[in-house]
Amino acid sequence: MTTLYLCAAGNPDGVRLALEVNDADGRWDRIVLLDDDPAKQGQTILDVPVIGPFAALAEHRPGDEAVNLVARSTKGRDGAREKIESFGIPLASLVHPSVNTRGATLGRAVTIYAGCTISALSMVGDHSVIFTQAVLGHGASLGTGGVLAPGAVVNARVQVGDRAYIGANATVLPDLEVGAEATVSACSAAVGDVPSGCIALGVPAEIMGGPEPAMPAGVAQLDLHEGEARADALDALKAVQAIFAELLGRPSIASDVNFFDAGGTSKQALELQIALRGRLGVPVTIVDIFRFPSPGRLAAHLFGGAGTAVRPSRAEMRRRRRHAQP
Repeated sequence: MTTLYLCAAGNPDGVRLALEVNDADGRWDRIVLLDDDPAKQGQTILDVPVIGPFAALAEHRPGDEAVNLVARSTKGRDGAREKIESFGIPLASLVHPSVNTRGATLGRAVTIYAGCTISALSMVGDHSVIFTQAVLGHGASLGTGGVLAPGAVVNARVQVGDRAYIGANATVLPDLEVGAEATVSACSAAVGDVPSGCIALGVPAEIMGGPEPAMPAGVAQLDLHEGEARADALDALKAVQAIFAELLGRPSIASDVNFFDAGGTSKQALELQIALRGRLGVPVTIVDIFRFPSPGRLAAHLFGGAGTAVRPSRAEMRRRRRHAQP
């Protein structure tokens, strides 16, 4: 009896994809789910049971295979892949039988959902994911571990680097390059190259990331300030940290922790923008959050940098926090 282990129970469409692939070719005798979250173990999704954590892969037998369903971020997906491979089980591809891949080159352990367009002479790298209604144009390539979210359009001859993420309904114009570990945010339009590790956000997209911007005075150098100015800066930083921690579900957060590295999503970034505006009364933009993703840098930009918002007094900060409390 051969088993397909679906690793991660938060993706019911991935379960459906596995079932439809198996209906078409009868490759596996049974399909089960694994998840390291104890709350999900014992549940069923589309009649497929969650039988235990990833460690259950240690019990695999010859002929068994696994699929990595983690895809919220390329970093998280890569970590899950490494964990799965540590058990010595081969990773399988899941390509919906309705998807036309003629003339394209597919790597190992790829996942391609129904409704995608995989154009001729395109290349899908190892361990990459292409979600429903996404388009990979002719002559384009998606690097190892890359993700095309639902509705993403990568036009002709675009080269997408390893572990890059093209967000839902985002567009990359023809002949461009998206560097390794770069992100084109949801609904954005990349009209120029996106350097490695950077974020393209907006229409047309603005590039963020790269070398860290210089830290403005104020919150950045609290030890150099005394008296009321230092107290105001500390209040500002603590208020920003509190909002970050609340949205990330943490009791507290250090000033140098990156919001997105700590698990924050694009949706939560919008919630962070709304919370900062409502509670602190500062004109923060979504671009500010992507450009200054840690509490210390964002507080410095909003309250301490030249040409940015005027820092409210300590009394005003306290008044705003009291007003924001339910």
